[in-house]
Amino acid sequence: MTHVLSLLGELNTAMDVRLLCLGDGPLARRAAELGLPCKVLSGSFSAGMAGVRSAGKEGASLLHCHGSRANVTGALLKGALDIPVISTVHSDHRLDYLGRPLAGMTYGALNVRALRRMDALVCVSEAMAELYRQRGFRKVYSIYNGVDFAAPRRELSREERGKALGLPLTGEDLLVGTAARLSPVKDLPTLLRGFAESRDDPRLKLVIAGTGPEEKKLRALAAELGISERVFFPGWVEDMEGFYAALDIAALTSLSETFPYAITMAARYGVPVIAAAVGGVPELVEDGGNGVLIPPGDAKAFARALGALSADEALRRRMGAALREKGERCFSLAAMGRRQREIYEDILENRG
Repeated sequence: MTHVLSLLGELNTAMDVRLLCLGDGPLARRAAELGLPCKVLSGSFSAGMAGVRSAGKEGASLLHCHGSRANVTGALLKGALDIPVISTVHSDHRLDYLGRPLAGMTYGALNVRALRRMDALVCVSEAMAELYRQRGFRKVYSIYNGVDFAAPRRELSREERGKALGLPLTGEDLLVGTAARLSPVKDLPTLLRGFAESRDDPRLKLVIAGTGPEEKKLRALAAELGISERVFFPGWVEDMEGFYAALDIAALTSLSETFPYAITMAARYGVPVIAAAVGGVPELVEDGGNGVLIPPGDAKAFARALGALSADEALRRRMGAALREKGERCFSLAAMGRRQREIYEDILENRG
């Protein structure tokens, strides 16, 4: 949602782009709040198809899909629209349905077929783009999630930080946090096990924002590890600016990523990151320079990194500042918009 809304706002400064939502929901509501051009296509799947087909024939030059349902819709309409149909790959589709084999055999299989019909794929990192090239996808571009580093940042006192997330923070507490869908690919058990190694440091508290099918298991694991009183699950957090403004250390323990907003938002707020070295993450996070990279699934490596950062405030400040500097230089919202326009121009100029 963040990628789509950010991109829509930036692209509309130079071209005419409209958002078509297949049903009402948080994306459409947020677009309306931001004053972005958006049309909600309500009703059945066939009604949504008809709405996209109608909009696509109103002089549109290209249809850009985000997400499996949009991919299937775009692939089915490709012939009727007679315009390029492309998709942005936000995650490795082979890992999207971990732990849900039936969904993988149905929705996952349909999504794969849809991706194969696309005129081009846009992958959120060069690492993910190369992976899809190796899988035989013929026209693949890369882009990076960008954030607006120029926008004013939230400044929160210690008391306000706790209130922003509904947490009982004291003046000495250090808040470690991650925002993610609570699904197997995010490997949050590794985060919990690594955090459990810090039980001798009572200042540390962990907040895991988001919802998903793994929440019950994660709460049970926190109880089993004896850290329930220091781990918080606030659910879906609307105010992500406030979330990152509240953190002392950001965490990312995913098994697979493209180029997550979890690290670009941490960069915007100068929050040091401990992240699994997957996908495009190492293209922003430099181990030992502006953050710490760990092997995926390595709870002990996470614990060592957390111990080092929690013990050294100067190190946290230095790494956070360096992360922001690189993010602002290489991964701005303007850079993302420029790259997307270049991709559109190349596809349209070389169509066929």
